[in-house]
Amino acid sequence: MYWSPLGERIAQLHPFQGNGILDIPLNLTRYVGWMGDQGVQLFIIISGFGLTWGLLARHSEESLPFGSFYRHRAVRIYPLWWISHVFFLPIALFTGRFGQMSLTNSSFYFSLLGIRITPEQLYYFSPAWWYFGLLVQLYLVYPLLWRLLCRFGAWKLLLWGGGIAFLIRGAGLVLIDAYLPSYLDAWSRGAIFITRLPEFLFGMSLAYLMYKRPDQLKHILYAPSTLLLAVIIYAAGIVLSLFLWGMTFAPFMLGLGVFVFLYALFSRTKRTGLGVWVGQHSYALYLTHHSFILALVPVGTSNLVRTGGNIVIALFLTVIIALLFERVETEIMKWYKQVGFRRLILRLGMIFVVGMILIFGSEVLVRQLNPQESNGWGERASLEPNEMFGWRLKPDTVTHLRWKSYDYTVTANSLGFPGPEYSVEKPDGAIRILVTGDAFSSAEGVDTNQAWPRLLENELAAQFLDRPVEVMNFAITGYGPEQYAAVIAAYAPLYNPDLIIIESFVNDYDDVLLSTEEFQQSIGFQQAPQDSLVSYLSLDHLRTFIRSEVIPTLFHTNDPDGYFFSYISILERNQPDLIKRQQAVLEYYKKIQTVATSIGAPVILLMIPASSQVCTPADLAYFPSDVDLSNSNRFDLDLPQRITKEIADTLDWDFYDLRIPLRNSSEGCPYTSYNLHWLPFGHEVVARFVDTLLISNGYLPQLGETSP
Repeated sequence: MYWSPLGERIAQLHPFQGNGILDIPLNLTRYVGWMGDQGVQLFIIISGFGLTWGLLARHSEESLPFGSFYRHRAVRIYPLWWISHVFFLPIALFTGRFGQMSLTNSSFYFSLLGIRITPEQLYYFSPAWWYFGLLVQLYLVYPLLWRLLCRFGAWKLLLWGGGIAFLIRGAGLVLIDAYLPSYLDAWSRGAIFITRLPEFLFGMSLAYLMYKRPDQLKHILYAPSTLLLAVIIYAAGIVLSLFLWGMTFAPFMLGLGVFVFLYALFSRTKRTGLGVWVGQHSYALYLTHHSFILALVPVGTSNLVRTGGNIVIALFLTVIIALLFERVETEIMKWYKQVGFRRLILRLGMIFVVGMILIFGSEVLVRQLNPQESNGWGERASLEPNEMFGWRLKPDTVTHLRWKSYDYTVTANSLGFPGPEYSVEKPDGAIRILVTGDAFSSAEGVDTNQAWPRLLENELAAQFLDRPVEVMNFAITGYGPEQYAAVIAAYAPLYNPDLIIIESFVNDYDDVLLSTEEFQQSIGFQQAPQDSLVSYLSLDHLRTFIRSEVIPTLFHTNDPDGYFFSYISILERNQPDLIKRQQAVLEYYKKIQTVATSIGAPVILLMIPASSQVCTPADLAYFPSDVDLSNSNRFDLDLPQRITKEIADTLDWDFYDLRIPLRNSSEGCPYTSYNLHWLPFGHEVVARFVDTLLISNGYLPQLGETSP
């Protein structure tokens, strides 16, 4: 059942508490805000009234020409409607604010037509816009309702039409709640016009009666007994709204009560000032206000000053943009009067085509000059899902990747791992090392032959001239402890290495809690290919470029990826579930230990530091300007290395911290300034360091020695 129990619905009416004297204005604002939904009923009544009153004044009770009526209604509502879409579309696309809009989403085009029927479509982009879909439906059926009104009169239309609508609405509430609860809100709200027809018919009937007998009807509406009845009907509507069956009549009763009360209050008052201005611009204000509220006004009351300030900003922007919309509409209407409908469409079409050429041309230009990581991982084109490990490289492929300052080639062997492939049978006297790890070893941002395992193999081969040297690289971007364990379980017994090297990055303590499904979704396997037409139409690269580079530059804000690229979160002292994550890493490493022991291969653990642990903020273009790593109360710069060494000590593995060789590089910061991995010389530094420690610490035979 979708409809919540009565007790829960009554509990929602309880006032806020705990803010002292501010509880009064907060609760007052809250209760008044709830009346906003009743404004919908009021507007439906006024729409029916206004349409009918205008037609009676012009046509009396003549037959209404369908074509003329639809054309005038379309000209009245659609230009501003389309202007609002054109205005908010690029903002939503390129900033990520104001909700979601996309040229590849069918909801966008249905919304342009005013079709808002399904639950997903009803609140698309701006929830308040659902009403436009109802208005379009009411306009479509209005010529029929007009004929029925002229033929049968106001009372019969209201009683019969309203009665049938109430019956359909009530039956729908009960049946939908029982069999299709996900559609209950849409049905109750007014996704289908029949559910809100009673209010519209009331407005039509009231206009008809007032046109026929104005003095008599005004006398009735002004009578004290009528006002008392309106208050009673309104109160009864509130009570009925607590019950599912009561929602059959509650919206109509609430709208009726409010309308009668406001009519008696304002109809004799001279309409001037703010009220008249709001009425004149109400449609444009309606199209703008909710989007700015959603984008700028935070949910909750944790910071009342900020909330109040943002409300003022939202109201200011609402008014300014609403007036801008109307100005654009005025110019379009001038064109309409000057050149006619067909030439107007031609002009607007040409503007649209030129705009699309500029937008999609910019997308192509960004892809060529400054490709971004979008629509999944930048490496996705080289990867494929895999049942055993979650994902791997596409076997026997060479993939050229360009994104976020990277331009490199990934070469995969038949197993789906980087670099050359070696025979299962070990050559006589060979030195065989199995390496696993993540993007720092696979290697991200540099060609496969520049990865440190490849360079290490060359270093060792130059020293062991009389023995084959094989450094087998089973590292893949994104791998973590779970994948390390799976790789070693699959290939260590098969290839029987003399040594296992695990390259661990600081983010292993985040990766260990993610499921394979979450990783695959993050990679983007379920999305359209990154070079597909859908990707181009989605403006993936242009949107990412504007959000990550243009906006931060213009407004002097941080790169939205900066905190992630710097991996500052793993350096924070107060991390949730850190002990749990450390234990999870240990459990996977214990599995590796079991396999390594069974084949007699020692394991060494290389710890890759985050860029922020090696380079200065000035070296990293993305480093957040508001972060001070010297704040020891917040940050522990040794934390990931310390807890990893504790794990290594538990397993009796040798642990090596790569911060020292990377910091001591004579060429400066080894990390790329615009991404999180190493430049080529960073791989060279690590290869030389590992070569030295393998020889000097006795992991490999001394020069000149051969295996028996």
